[in-house]
Amino acid sequence: MKRFLLLLCLGGFSFFLSAQTPDPIESHYLPIYQDYEEKLEALGYPVGRAGNAAYVPGQYVLKYIGANAAADFQADFIKLKRRFGGRNVSLIGECGCSDEFQLYNVQLKNVGGEERGKAGKNKVAQTIGQEEVEPNFYVVPELDQLKNNPDFNQLPANFQVIPSGKKGAPVTIALLDSGIDPYFQHPQTTNGMAPLYLWENEEDDRDDPFCYTDDIFGWDFINEDNAPIDDHSHGTHIASRIAQQLKNNAPDVNYRFMALKMLDHDGVGTTFHASCAVLYAAHHQADVINASWGFYGESDNILRGAFEYAQSRGVATMNSAGNYRRDLSSTLHYPSEFALEANPIQSIFFVSATRTGTLLWPLTNFRSNPGVPGSDFMAAPGGNLLGLVPNHMGFNNNLARKRGTSIAVPFASALAAHYRHLHPNAGPITLRNVLMATIEAQGTGATVNYNGQVLPYKVFNWVILP
Repeated sequence: MKRFLLLLCLGGFSFFLSAQTPDPIESHYLPIYQDYEEKLEALGYPVGRAGNAAYVPGQYVLKYIGANAAADFQADFIKLKRRFGGRNVSLIGECGCSDEFQLYNVQLKNVGGEERGKAGKNKVAQTIGQEEVEPNFYVVPELDQLKNNPDFNQLPANFQVIPSGKKGAPVTIALLDSGIDPYFQHPQTTNGMAPLYLWENEEDDRDDPFCYTDDIFGWDFINEDNAPIDDHSHGTHIASRIAQQLKNNAPDVNYRFMALKMLDHDGVGTTFHASCAVLYAAHHQADVINASWGFYGESDNILRGAFEYAQSRGVATMNSAGNYRRDLSSTLHYPSEFALEANPIQSIFFVSATRTGTLLWPLTNFRSNPGVPGSDFMAAPGGNLLGLVPNHMGFNNNLARKRGTSIAVPFASALAAHYRHLHPNAGPITLRNVLMATIEAQGTGATVNYNGQVLPYKVFNWVILP
């Protein structure tokens, strides 16, 4: 069966879209979209709207699988050139090289006029005779975490992975973020914080469906190389928070981080980068994915398929609930929503944030779930927590404080890693369900009043897992 994952940059489609108007945006998404637009454009990123969500103008995502995937893509590539002109179509990136999945990044430019998100998606699908096409949505950790940083993309001289020296089967945490600074592998460099031990890829390149060369401890999907170095600070900080929880509460866990850079030096990524990273983590059988990022308003079936593949490969995902003080029963936030849909991905666990004690962090999202026994959502500390930041950035003692639901997710990821340490053969759905049941039983109960509703929730930092 032929399926697709292709990234199309459609610079303008007026000659066949001029008669179509953009879908209206739902009113409660309008301020979110406008904030995304303002922040991203201030950093120099073009912003378009596809439905309710911000996306890279003119970019669409498709996926090819099967024995004829490469040939199928080439045939469709020819169709695109015939329709839009050979000079306007170019292949600018790809990931995957096996029957399992092949992803292509194709750019169409100088077509003229104004493309319109969902209408453009439909026209692309018609051109190549396929239905599975998605806009390339922007994904971010939090808008206030986006900042203009210089690009830094170089492995240290004579780089090598330093073993943790811990006994027991390793537990691999795939950090889908802005990368990790490998400077902090050794305890002597961390100013008393837990070291960031790294996963080492021991797979023969000939068996790797990504066909990457020297992907030593992960991959940089932004720069398309083997140096997933953190040049933003978000990724290193998140890894540090996970490691610190394990050091404090479960020091026997032989944790290691698979660094998958899908947020750039400004903290900006796309669903294309995210899909590649999820598939990589799944193929290499990470135990846990930490996904401290998201986007609003529109589902993405291709990204959903990547998380379904991860679940099938035994990977549980810990995800941030988002930062807009919205009820996720009515404001859709992805990938959180994949766990809440009619046909949910049951290996995804999303986390809200508290500020102090049981008091919610002011901007955290949450979920009302009337009529269902138990708590409506679960929250962990996310207010101004200390963690490591990249050495090359010159912060005082390489430490800084961050806040938000991104920073709450590591509490769940550390628990997930501990559970996998205790039960190495447990599946990802069991892992997530046990986490939820244990937090429900041991967490601290609290309520929040939202639009006249009293919503119960449970707060956790660490719990004793069965």
